[in-house]
Amino acid sequence: MVRTLAGGDVCFEFLVQPRAGDGMSVEDSRTEWTEAEAPLVKVATLTIPRQEFSSPAQDAFCEDLSFTPWHSLPEHRPLGGMNRVRRVVYESVSALRHELNGTERREPSGEERFP
Repeated sequence: MVRTLAGGDVCFEFLVQPRAGDGMSVEDSRTEWTEAEAPLVKVATLTIPRQEFSSPAQDAFCEDLSFTPWHSLPEHRPLGGMNRVRRVVYESVSALRHELNGTERREPSGEERFP
């Protein structure tokens, strides 16, 4: 990432696949959601500008943060059994990492800035 962002901006498109019918199960992970049934819809583009960001202070700041898809509006929470398991795994790994680092587990507030 350091090398890539030193070379130029990076853009990501965020796509969603709306559930188009009862046959598209969020509980049965074996159910394939085809693009023919439910086309992908672009909802956002994220551009990360060219930058140099690696320093010991920034690395420590980032190492102390936790990110989770469940830090969202209730209507945007991940659905289905696989995501319920994923949540437990994310929280366990985050708690262990913070315990080993001797830091408090917290998510970014949106107000924080890198040192």
